[in-house]
Amino acid sequence: MSKKKDTIICSCCGKEKNSDEFYASKSYINKHTGKLSICKKCTWDYVVTDDNGYDIEKMKDLLQMIDKPMSAFILESSEEEGNRDSKNVFKCYMKNLGMRQYIHLRGKDGDSNTNNNQNKVIEHDVVVRNELPKIKVEITETDLKNRDDVLRMLGYDPFETENESDKVYLYNRLVDFLDESTLEDSFKLPAVIEIVKSFNQIDKINLAIANLTSDISRVSDNVGSVNSLITAKEKMLKSVLALAKDNGISVNHNNNKSKGGNTLNGIVKKLNEIGLSSSELNLFDLETCESMKQIADFSNRSILDQLMLDENDYTDMIAQQREMINELDSKLIKEEEDNRLLKIEIAKLQGTLKTS
Repeated sequence: MSKKKDTIICSCCGKEKNSDEFYASKSYINKHTGKLSICKKCTWDYVVTDDNGYDIEKMKDLLQMIDKPMSAFILESSEEEGNRDSKNVFKCYMKNLGMRQYIHLRGKDGDSNTNNNQNKVIEHDVVVRNELPKIKVEITETDLKNRDDVLRMLGYDPFETENESDKVYLYNRLVDFLDESTLEDSFKLPAVIEIVKSFNQIDKINLAIANLTSDISRVSDNVGSVNSLITAKEKMLKSVLALAKDNGISVNHNNNKSKGGNTLNGIVKKLNEIGLSSSELNLFDLETCESMKQIADFSNRSILDQLMLDENDYTDMIAQQREMINELDSKLIKEEEDNRLLKIEIAKLQGTLKTS
């Protein structure tokens, strides 16, 4: 038998509803239920407009009534989330207020109060995004090519929901992983995409740590935040390494590598296996190119200088060469005669075929 959900009577509409239809609250006056006294729907009806927008003045009024802060920082984050995921900004704002680092904030901690400690509270729990340096990303032709290559090889955009400022980094990192073994493996491909995303998040954590420790006089105040970020970074690195090992992505655990596979002979062999004719070695071009002739001349001259041959040695060499020439000349005469006889036979056969 399933356990019955707790219910709360909304102080606005007067209806009894399940507790999950109310926003969480850490306020003293709501400690019995741990929820706001007004349901989610009533807050939406009051603030959300017909076009799925929100009335900022009504939003401030409602937040004051339920003792919740009005924060430009949280609102900016909620606007980005709403625009990215096509969600209502006010609903995103209320959801974000329920996050661990914000849930204990009250109305007095909002931006409108001069004696509030909101910035201090947020600073100890999370990195304040508007304090991070804004980096202008310049997109190059290589960046565009890498993006197009990823979309062409995958047939979809794996980073469609990511921030635009991150996509250049993500495409450039992913394109290096997209080899034949990755594209043909339905398990390895999602792992590679996840690894690239994780490295992007790790870079952000490193940037956040650098930001928190940039002011030496305030390092001790940010120890908790730094430790939390380091712990998160270690967990993400551990997850990345596990994915790389399980899917044979890293060099140490690559299950598709073979000895000599990255040498010139190994690469030429792979190209020949896939039928790329231009990869075949053209010995004629190699032996007749000017640079190879010069190398051969230098080599022969060096050999002669080191041998220091006398007149007797030259005489013996000339005698041996003469014997070789006579032998090869005899073979050539015989091959030419055989070739002449074959041509005669071919001509007879062709004449026979025409008459028949």
